[in-house]
Amino acid sequence: MNRNSVLPPIGPPVPVALPPLADVRLDNGLRVIAARHASTPMTELRLAIPLHVESFADAAVQEVLAASLLGHTAPGEHGRADDGLAASGSILSASRSARWLGVAGSGPSSVLPLQLDVLARSLTRPRFTDEVVRAVTVRARGQLAATRAQPQLIASEALVEHLYGPLPQMQDVPREADLAAVGPEQVRLAHHRCVRPDRAALILVGDLDPDRAVEQAARAFAEWEAVGTTTQEATGPLLPHLRDRTIARVPRPGATQTQIRLARPGLARTDPGFAALTLANIVFGGYFSSRLVAEVRERHGLAYRCESVFRDHLDQLVVAVEADTATEHGSRTLDHLRAQLRRMSQEPPTPAEIEAARRFVTGMTALATSSQQGWAGSLMLALATGQQPERISRILDDFTAVTEDDVAAAAGRFFDPDDFHGVVLGDTPIPSKTETVL
Repeated sequence: MNRNSVLPPIGPPVPVALPPLADVRLDNGLRVIAARHASTPMTELRLAIPLHVESFADAAVQEVLAASLLGHTAPGEHGRADDGLAASGSILSASRSARWLGVAGSGPSSVLPLQLDVLARSLTRPRFTDEVVRAVTVRARGQLAATRAQPQLIASEALVEHLYGPLPQMQDVPREADLAAVGPEQVRLAHHRCVRPDRAALILVGDLDPDRAVEQAARAFAEWEAVGTTTQEATGPLLPHLRDRTIARVPRPGATQTQIRLARPGLARTDPGFAALTLANIVFGGYFSSRLVAEVRERHGLAYRCESVFRDHLDQLVVAVEADTATEHGSRTLDHLRAQLRRMSQEPPTPAEIEAARRFVTGMTALATSSQQGWAGSLMLALATGQQPERISRILDDFTAVTEDDVAAAAGRFFDPDDFHGVVLGDTPIPSKTETVL
């Protein structure tokens, strides 16, 4: 092809089709979704268990619970729980977020029964001995200092504190004092209370027969029962009303970088206007060709990172505008962010900007559903946000149906700078609220 050749136009988006799947709730309440995506002879596993958090101490206990869950079962026919997995080329790892206890796994499809058996034994017969819990706690405390020193974490926690006040249900990383106070009996009680199947979901995606995979899961988890009285909510805890509708300076003396974090309430993913808001957000700051990146990063060189993203604050989606910049540029960067927000609310996206955003989200959806890992993550995200798997196959239809007027209305409604509140973390002077830079 010579230099004068013209690339053919990009065709219409390829519809997203759900892979063949079985969606079954077992007798113990565990929801199992097994999907066939035979791109490789592997299977991806995801397990999510909702956590109930009432205090910062609860978050610390659940952190140790997650770190102790795998690899410490009572000896059985396979010896240590993870010995058989290592020999088979499979892996399992546990993690905790503010709302969920999660397990992720991957391995050859031929050893899925072994993987399920090891996971089931870890859930039903963990060995939280005093020695195990103390060793895990010491290791977690050793890793905590470096994590808590990250300015991104400090800024995120400052934003939550500023908007809502103390909110342990949104604490992803426990505090050192709470972690130091965790004892073995607390971990055992937390396991008894939280690790139950009746609100958990298991996703299996890979080179498998969906019905047979569900049968294998049913056998593996037959002994996992919901015991005691749950204290978990049927839905997530309610988000408090915004406490402080201002932009506050959070001092960090001597810091060479400044983190700006702004947010305002968005729409639920199930809202009819969500697709239009998504396209408007992409145009504003959702990808590298957005207005925000073009003006703040490329034209003025003010920030090495700036974007507008959706974040979950408990069960509420917020529009978050974020920037990381040098200390000397902090105030100017905030002024530019607010100026671009005002421009977005007053100058609707052009047809070309909307079409580019639509193609971007179409491409990202195609990437997210092109692999076993992508499907496992997409299915779990759908369930965690209260949606059904069929939603994934309809999402491109929603973006296709959005009109230019819909996007303009979303831009006018959700990008007024006076509706954004948040924090500026660093050694930056108190920011101006006056836009002077367009």
